[in-house]
Amino acid sequence: PPDVPARTSRLAIAALVTGVLGLVLLAVGFAIAALLRAGGRGEKGKGLAIGGLVASSVWIVGGLAAVIVAAGSVTSVDRDESGQVAGEDRVVLEYLRAGDCFTGFEEETTKILVTALPCARPHDGEVVAKLKLPGDEYPGDREIAEQTDEACFQKSLHLQRSRYIKDLEPYNLWPDRTGWDAGDREVICLVRYTGGTLTTSIGQTLDPSLKLWDELVPGDCLGKWDEEEIAQRTVSCTEPHWIQVYANFKLQAGSYPGEKAAERGARRGCEQRAARLFRGHRAPDLTWWLYPEKIEWEDGNRTAVCFGESQDRPLTKSMLPR
Repeated sequence: PPDVPARTSRLAIAALVTGVLGLVLLAVGFAIAALLRAGGRGEKGKGLAIGGLVASSVWIVGGLAAVIVAAGSVTSVDRDESGQVAGEDRVVLEYLRAGDCFTGFEEETTKILVTALPCARPHDGEVVAKLKLPGDEYPGDREIAEQTDEACFQKSLHLQRSRYIKDLEPYNLWPDRTGWDAGDREVICLVRYTGGTLTTSIGQTLDPSLKLWDELVPGDCLGKWDEEEIAQRTVSCTEPHWIQVYANFKLQAGSYPGEKAAERGARRGCEQRAARLFRGHRAPDLTWWLYPEKIEWEDGNRTAVCFGESQDRPLTKSMLPR
């Protein structure tokens, strides 16, 4: 009998069609089945099956390229020559730098994917600092949260001088156990503006009359010390005031000596300076001093500040001898 013409495998046709349409999983399955059955049944279509595999590979390569491009677009932002954000880019939060502004806060937290933009455009978030925690072993969930809060508090202290301090809320991000075990030690310190939106960096909102205790210098005059505020407001010494800084100095370098030893060093230094400064002149009614706590000391702060205070009436001129 005459030879029966070989039929074209329907599986091979299906492999080519689904491969061209980008249905990769179906195309690969049809192509493999067609190739396995082609020899046993005398069916044609081996070329079609291979074509389906080739078409699928094109889709796979294109998909990978799209993923790479997309990943690249959320791990970097457009910056000008000075390094400032120049456009509006969706970006994973951890790829922002200290000083970058963004939007993306939700009611109680922040999204991982945010929109970075120049600080002159309306925004509600800013990266205050990025730092790395020390240690090899994971310290535990509570301990790492406490370490992060302490470190970010120190890095954010200068924001206490902002005109908008009442509307600023800190948000800190730290690695979980999985990230820590993979080598991630990075902490991100953020601040959220809750008063609407800002159109400037928070650093531009600092009030020069407000100072942290270790920023005060000899001659600075203040009203009554406000125990509820971290930054104190300085005033002209010709205006009514109660307190004046008469000296500041650095405590002896070295490891943290303990709270009592730090206090003794500050007291001794301030009393010696007061004795010299006010010899032959009226001394303040009260003298007292401030000195760094352990976390401040370990961050490099060795400053002691000496204060003179009037107890019964406000002053309208400097208490420092000329």
